Amino acid sequence: ATITQSPSDSAATVELKTTLHELRQTREEISDEIKSLGPIPRRKKQSSSERQQERGGEEEEEEAMTAPKKRTRENRDSTGSLKEDPERKRSKRMFGNLVLGTLQRSKTDLLKTRDRETQRKDLLREAETKAVTRNEEIYKEFKEKYWEKREALIQKQIDLDVDMKYKQRELYRSMAADCEREIANGKLRTEALPRVFWKPKKETIQTQSMLARQPGKVEEWLKTKMMEVDDGLERIAKRKQTFEEGKEMRRRGDDELEDEEEVVAEELKDADADDVAMEG
Repeated sequence: ATITQSPSDSAATVELKTTLHELRQTREEISDEIKSLGPIPRRKKQSSSERQQERGGEEEEEEAMTAPKKRTRENRDSTGSLKEDPERKRSKRMFGNLVLGTLQRSKTDLLKTRDRETQRKDLLREAETKAVTRNEEIYKEFKEKYWEKREALIQKQIDLDVDMKYKQRELYRSMAADCEREIANGKLRTEALPRVFWKPKKETIQTQSMLARQPGKVEEWLKTKMMEVDDGLERIAKRKQTFEEGKEMRRRGDDELEDEEEVVAEELKDADADDVAMEG
């Protein structure tokens, strides 16, 4: 925004307008820096469906390990003859011993496999725990650095807002003094923009009446502007209080806070318009 000047502006008024203009530019730069930090870091919360899926996968894997294998052959009814051939009995006994040895080896192998699987799961859980711990450390470190930068910028912005309000107060008083000086010289201010002071060539009852009303209008305008400045300072004080409370909550570890909105007050954006928009 450009600096709006009036022919009636004194050197003090021009200097104050220039200072306010520079402060606004600095504030915009701070706002851009805050935005460039990006959104407030949040932990990614695992959804209930993801947790259920994870538990379901583990349960299925465990069931597969513990479920008994289906028998490949059905038990047959032994309805053979009561007397069996000795050779046949010997063959059966040898076959049974062979099957029993195979089953015992299978059971041993199964137990070894389960032990290896248990060890594998333990190692996976340990690795996951370490990964979660490391991720938590990275998140915490990033969050601390983020808030350190953000809080410093917001504090700087709040302090700058206060300075701008006091400068606005000085500016309005200086502008009112400029108007009083012009009125004392018998000049009237135009109603149309840009507002300038002019001196009637000839005094009439109408011009005398208009001139008599000018000081009251300037006084009323200044009173309104002082109230606006006071309201703005009150809003800034409330924002500072909210900001300090948020800092204290973060110090206590309440890191999942609602996103703090950056306050850009209207009175800080439209001061240039106030420079020329005194209602006559």
